[in-house]
Amino acid sequence: EPAAPRKKFIELGWDIPSTSLLRESWREIEQTTPFDGLMFKVETKDDHGQKLSSEAIWDGTPWKREWLQAALADLKSCRFARFTDNFLRFNATPGDLDWADDVGWAALAEKAGHSAWLMKQAGCKGLAIDFESYGAHQFQFDAGKGRAFSATAALARKRGAQFVQAVAREFPDAVLLTLWMNSINLKAGASDAPDTILASSGYGLLPAFIDGMLDTAPPTMVFVDGCENGYYLDSAEEYLRATHEMRSWNGSAIHLVSPSNRPKYRQQVQAGFGFYLDMFLNEATNHYYRGPLNGSRLARLERNLAFAHAAADEYVWIYGEQCRWWGKPLSVPRSVGQGRLWEEALPGIARAIAYVRDPVRAAQDEIAELRAASTLTNLARNADFARSASKEEGALPAEFSAWQDEKAPPGTFAWDASVGGGAARAMRVKSGCLIQSHPVKPGETYAVQADCLPQGASNPTLIVRWQTAESRWTHEPDDRTFVFKPREGEWRKGFGVVTVPPDAGKLVVLLNVTGQVADKDVCWFDNLALYRLR
Repeated sequence: EPAAPRKKFIELGWDIPSTSLLRESWREIEQTTPFDGLMFKVETKDDHGQKLSSEAIWDGTPWKREWLQAALADLKSCRFARFTDNFLRFNATPGDLDWADDVGWAALAEKAGHSAWLMKQAGCKGLAIDFESYGAHQFQFDAGKGRAFSATAALARKRGAQFVQAVAREFPDAVLLTLWMNSINLKAGASDAPDTILASSGYGLLPAFIDGMLDTAPPTMVFVDGCENGYYLDSAEEYLRATHEMRSWNGSAIHLVSPSNRPKYRQQVQAGFGFYLDMFLNEATNHYYRGPLNGSRLARLERNLAFAHAAADEYVWIYGEQCRWWGKPLSVPRSVGQGRLWEEALPGIARAIAYVRDPVRAAQDEIAELRAASTLTNLARNADFARSASKEEGALPAEFSAWQDEKAPPGTFAWDASVGGGAARAMRVKSGCLIQSHPVKPGETYAVQADCLPQGASNPTLIVRWQTAESRWTHEPDDRTFVFKPREGEWRKGFGVVTVPPDAGKLVVLLNVTGQVADKDVCWFDNLALYRLR
C-alpha cells in the first residue's frame, strides 16, 4: 500500500521567477527559503522576436516546442535537492477563446502539451493552473453568444478533455496544481439545482471544464484543488470543513462532477490550500488583515499555516505580493512591505514556516545553531541520571517520580550506577513510566530527547503530556508519543518537537515502557534533554 504523500509548501508571489532567474539563483533560492518547491514562469520569444509568457498563454496563438528549448536548458542547469516539487505557472489569460473555436482550442491544447513536455524533461512536477480571469472571463457563461448554458457547458467539458489529453500524452503522471477547482463554486454544489447558480456565476463553466479534464485523465495523474479561499480561513474547523467540502462523497464539490467521474474525482483530486502572507503584514484597515495572537501576528500566521498544513492532502501554496523571497526589490510603494525581503518585513517568518513544514528538522537545525554558539540550555533535571534520589537500594533517579498500572503485576524502576555513569532502569514493568514535569507557557516550542537501551520484551516510548499550572491533566488530544530509533551500537534515541497548547502550565515528560514480563526484560534510560526553542 503506498504511503501517504509528504506535505509540501509551494511558493508563489509577485517575485515569481523566470527560468533564467532560476538558472542564476537556484542555490540561493533553495538555501534561504523554507519551501519544498515553487511556481515559475516561462518567458520566451517567437520567430519574430515577439515576447511570450506562460502567464499569458490562454489564447489561440500556436507555440513551437523549439521555443521552449532555452527554458529547458535553464531548468536542467538547476540541481535542486530540497525543492522537489516545482511547477510551471499556466494562466487562463487572456482567456478569450470562444468555446466553439476548434482551431483555437487545438492550439491551446498543443501549448499545454508542450508545457507538459517541458515539465517532464526538466524533472518538474507539472503545471500550476490559475483559472482566474485576469483578462476576459473565459469561464463565465455569456447568453449573448446565442447558446444555452447546457450547450455551452457541454462544449466546456469537451475542451477540458482536450486540454488534459494533450498533457497526458507528454506527462501522464503529472500533478496539476490548480489555484482552485470546484472550491470556487461550493455554493452551487450545495444547491439542489447547481446549473441555476452556475449560469450566473463568474466561473460557472469551470465545473464542466473540470469534468472534461477527468474524462481523459489517466489514473496516474493527480489534480489539486488549491482552494484560494484558504486565504480567509481562521480556525482548524474551517480548514477541515473546507477539506470535507472538496474531498468527501457528501461534499459540495463532488456534486458538480458527473456521476460517472465521481469515483475518479475521489481517487485523483486532492484538497490543497492557498495561504496569503500579506494578511499578517497589512494594516488593520485593510480587507486582508489578520491581527495578533498572544501579541504576535507571526504567531497567528504560524497557527493558521499549521491548520492549513494539517487539513491539506499534500500541497499548500504560500502566496505573497508586497514582499519577496529572492531577486530585486519589488515596486510596491504604497504597501507596508515596500518590496523588501519577507524576513526584513516580518522577522522570523522563515523559521515559523520551517517549523510548520518540518518541525523535527527545524528544531535540529536550531539546536545545532545554539550548540555552536554555546547557548544551548538543557532544562531537564538530573539529565545524565548521575544522581540517585537516595542511598537506599532500589531508589529512583533523583528528580524523577514513577507510575505503574495497578492492574498489572508490579515491576521495578530504579537508579542503576553501573550503566553509563548512571541510568534509569525498568525491569518487569508491564506498563509504567518515569516522570518529570516542567513549567511552561502556551505557545512555547520545545524539543525533547532521550536515549534508551531495551533488552528482551521491552517496548519503550518517549511521551509528552500536559497539565495545568495546578497539576491537572489537560489537552489529552495534544499528547505526543515519540519512538526510540536505532543508531550506532545498541542504544536508541528518541526525539520530538512539541508546542505548548492553550491553558497548559506544565510539560510532563514520560519515559514509558510496556510489555516487560520477566527478569530478562530490562530497559535503561539515559541522557534526557528538554530544550526551549525560539
